[in-house]
Amino acid sequence: MRVAALIGLLLWVPAIGSAQQNQTVVNRVLGKVPNLVTSAVDPALRQGTIVVEVIDPAASPVPNQAVRLGLMEQSGGRDSKACVTDDKGSCSFDDLPTDTKHSYRVNVPFDGARYSSTPFRLDAEKGQRVRVVRLPVTEDDRRIFQVLGRTMVEFRDGRARVSQDARLTNLGESTYVFPDGGMRIRLPEGFKAFDALAVMTDQRVSATDEGLEVSGSIPPGRADLRWAYDIPLSGTSLSIEQSVPFPTMEYQVVSDYIDGMTLEVVGFQVARVHEGGDRRFLVAGVMRTPGDAPIDPLRIHIRGIPGAGPLPYLAALVAAIFLFIGIWLLFRPSDQSAALVRVRQDRRAELLEEIASLERQRNAESIGPSFYEHRRRELTDELAIVLRMQSEAAGH
Repeated sequence: MRVAALIGLLLWVPAIGSAQQNQTVVNRVLGKVPNLVTSAVDPALRQGTIVVEVIDPAASPVPNQAVRLGLMEQSGGRDSKACVTDDKGSCSFDDLPTDTKHSYRVNVPFDGARYSSTPFRLDAEKGQRVRVVRLPVTEDDRRIFQVLGRTMVEFRDGRARVSQDARLTNLGESTYVFPDGGMRIRLPEGFKAFDALAVMTDQRVSATDEGLEVSGSIPPGRADLRWAYDIPLSGTSLSIEQSVPFPTMEYQVVSDYIDGMTLEVVGFQVARVHEGGDRRFLVAGVMRTPGDAPIDPLRIHIRGIPGAGPLPYLAALVAAIFLFIGIWLLFRPSDQSAALVRVRQDRRAELLEEIASLERQRNAESIGPSFYEHRRRELTDELAIVLRMQSEAAGH
C-alpha cells in the first residue's frame, strides 16, 4: 500500500499541469508555505485586548469555533481562557496584563488538528489581532511522505545512543491528522532513556512500552520530528530493526567509526568512511524512485564495536546532504546542474532566514534556551554543508 502511495505521489507531481502548481509542491517540500496563523499589533484595539478571527480557506468567517488562549508567566505559571467565535468568526479576550512578565498563545482546535500562534507579549498601549485559517482535515495519508529520514548512532560506555530524524511533507490541501491513539512505531527491544525534541507545532512524539507514538497533525508543508533512545550493548556488534511507516525519498544511517568497524544497512549503498577534522564516521544511504521497494523495516548491522570504554569520536550531526538530489528526483528537469544550483541557493536563503527568525524568537523569549541551542546548531550545521557544496560546485 505504501509503495503504491509513493509511486502515485511521485508520478502525480510532474503531471499536475502548470509551473505554478509545480512550484507549490516544491515550496511545500521545502516548508515555504503561508502561515495559517498570523498575529500582529493592532492600534485600533485597546490595550490588554486580543481579538481572534477564524476563517476558512476561502476567507469566509467560521462561526461557533472554540478558541483557547494560553497565558504564560515568566515565573513558570500557566493559565488559560476560552471563547467561541460569533457569526463573524471573531471572539476576544479583554483586560489582559500587558507587562513583560506575561506572554500569550492562541490555540484553535479542530477535529484532531490544532492551529496555534507563536507566543507573543501584548503592547503596553495597543491590542493584538490574531487571524487563523482553519483548513479541512483528513486521515488519508496518501499525500504524506518522508523527504529525509536519518538514524545516527553514537557509542558510549556500554550503550548506543540512537538519534532519529523524520522530515515529513504534506503535499495535500488539507491538514493530515494522525490516527486516534497516534501512529505507533516499534523500537528495538530493551530500549531506554527515550527523549523527543519538543516542538511548537502540532506534532507530539512520546514513548510507549514498545516504542514511540506520533500524534497531532501536519498542515500542508513540512514537519520535522526528532527523537533519541539508548540500547544496551552486550558485545562487539549491534543490530537495529525498526519500522519506517512513511513512504520515503531518502534515508541516511550515520555511525561512529574507528578502524575495524563496519556498517551494513539492508538495501542501502555500501557504507563509506567520512572524515572531518578529528571526526570519523560511517555513512550509508539510499534514494527511492518510483517502483522501488519501501524502506520497511529498516535493518542496521554494526560490527567491530570496541568492547569497553567510550569511542574517541562524537557522532556527527549530518544535515540533509542529499535533500537537493531528492527534490531533483521529483521533477527531473532537463538542466540538472542549473536545477541543483537553484535549489542550493534557495536552501541557503531559507536557512539564513530560519536562523534570523530563531534569533528573533529567542530575543522575544518565545522559545526556551534548550530548544534555541539545539535548533541553531542544526541550522548552522546544514548551512555549512550547503556552502561547502556550492563552493565545490563552483570549483573553488
